[in-house]
Amino acid sequence: MSICDSIKKKFIRLSKGQRKVAQFVLENPNVIATQVASEVGRQAGVSESTVIRFCYAMDFTGFSELQEKMKEYLIEKNGVAPAPMKKRATKKRNILCNDVMSHDMNDILNTMQLINEENFDSAVQWIHQAENAYVLGFRSSGPAAYWLNENLQGYRNNVHFIQYDAEAIAMKITQMNERDVLFVVALNEQYEDVLTIVQIAKRKKVKIIALSDSSVCSISNYVDVLFILDTEKQQHTICSVAVFSFINALVECIILQNKKQYEAYHAANVKIKHDDEVREIIQVI
Repeated sequence: MSICDSIKKKFIRLSKGQRKVAQFVLENPNVIATQVASEVGRQAGVSESTVIRFCYAMDFTGFSELQEKMKEYLIEKNGVAPAPMKKRATKKRNILCNDVMSHDMNDILNTMQLINEENFDSAVQWIHQAENAYVLGFRSSGPAAYWLNENLQGYRNNVHFIQYDAEAIAMKITQMNERDVLFVVALNEQYEDVLTIVQIAKRKKVKIIALSDSSVCSISNYVDVLFILDTEKQQHTICSVAVFSFINALVECIILQNKKQYEAYHAANVKIKHDDEVREIIQVI
């Protein structure tokens, strides 16, 4: 089945914007084979991200695969044997780079549409006002949770990362109270131990904020605010870049609640770390 036949077959399942791209592809195969995604979007009257979404809807890895399929189609249709291709590794790397970054951009754009402004403001205020901020994220959720923890610790005190250790978990849960906030990163997989921690925190009247990629996650009935990130991580990556973009936006908005105070704490914190590093170097010498 040719690429044009595949597009026609899937046309009815495409969104309105993707159908515009599909129609343009069918009518302008030479443009697809020779132009970049942004130019195709401009000529088709849609955004570049819509062009990329169309590629994913067609089960392609990105725009570069669409181009390759179209070139093969044109060669077969015109009866012209393909000329020997010179290796252009740099160009191929650039195309792959564009595809990956376009995928990330698409994830961030989708995430922006899903964020409830009122819930986001509540999360910012709770973390800003909390006596203690606890951050939880196990296994594949660990990197994002740890990154949030490191960012918060750089600007305020009493930030605690809950490690995957029974004794440490029990200690942190015992310390929690209604003046605290618990931020849970629960991506990809759900575990009973995470659910247990959230249930106990709920009974202790802790404000609970959760970040997940599923609205039907096991903790959804116990959290005060749940942010759903409709993302698809790239192959070989732990989690989508949209997760880190969201966390970055959250931290930036928290800082804006009292910029002078947070920046003063950050500056002092950096100085303390620098002084500690200098002392360690001197001791070694």
